[in-house]
Amino acid sequence: MGQAGQIRLAGAHALVAGCGALGGVIVEWLARAGVGELTLVDRDVVEMSNLHRQVLFTERDARDRVAKAEAAARRVREIAPGVRVHACVEHLGPGNAMELARGVGVIVDGLDNIEGRLVLNDLAVRERIPFVHAAAVAMQGRSLAVLPDGACLRCVFPEMPQPGALETCDTAGVAGPVVGLAGSFAALQAMRVLVGRLDLVDRGLWCADLDRNRVVSVVVQRDPACACCVGRKFEYLEAGGERTASLCGRGAVQVLPAAGARGAVSLERLAARLQAHGRFDRQGDRLHGEIDSARNADGVPYELTVFADGRAIVGRCTDRDAALGVYDRFVGG
Repeated sequence: MGQAGQIRLAGAHALVAGCGALGGVIVEWLARAGVGELTLVDRDVVEMSNLHRQVLFTERDARDRVAKAEAAARRVREIAPGVRVHACVEHLGPGNAMELARGVGVIVDGLDNIEGRLVLNDLAVRERIPFVHAAAVAMQGRSLAVLPDGACLRCVFPEMPQPGALETCDTAGVAGPVVGLAGSFAALQAMRVLVGRLDLVDRGLWCADLDRNRVVSVVVQRDPACACCVGRKFEYLEAGGERTASLCGRGAVQVLPAAGARGAVSLERLAARLQAHGRFDRQGDRLHGEIDSARNADGVPYELTVFADGRAIVGRCTDRDAALGVYDRFVGG
């Protein structure tokens, strides 16, 4: 990196989307490396169940239900007071992604949902902003650098998975060291981008499988049929319509599947995954139960009803962002 690289880092601006497990590791390394400006985006609050893997937070943050973006920004100021840090407590989506990324030199993915990642991928390709994707679940981690002259996330994952098809940290768990490994690699990739050393950036799909004690980088090339980086179609960034709707008089929020994820859901498979979080029963074309491990501001478990078409109703909830968070964590897609 050298002195010139360190000077470039001090003048650089990074957007970290998601300040939980992955995002927390990424944020801390970027702050300690001397990145001059950080924009931190997260819609959620700190919970006790986060603490085994989310390194920026304490039990005090969980007891006080501090917004993750604000708690992360406070930690950055303690680590590196000279860093200019912006805490954005909001849901990242098509309506605000462009504004949040204005002026940044890299976007780093600390999200926990595929829809947000595809929005960021669209934005990165359209605006030619380097994007470092990262993910971790169970004992697996991965990362991919999306650069203007290379493959994008949709070259690897061309279609939005159906709701319930992917495991999440809440349904499959995640080992803290996996998060640390994937987040650290993504942070390193972002630093290389910010100092202009694209020759050092790993262009493959980096994959860690700690069940097998194996780390590999799979060669990724631009897909000639990719709708995004080749076809220049940005359906996730330009998606219209709201995914959530408050149900009048119900104290509940309806959540629709992400764009491109419409289709039948395996309610039996989803029920099996949710049993660790509460009792769920099949009722015709829907699955209904309570989520003991996710509670509203009054400390009451959320109700969750998932229909065979992927639509869901989050009960005992009036906050649309909270409802989206429950859907992404426990249904996925």
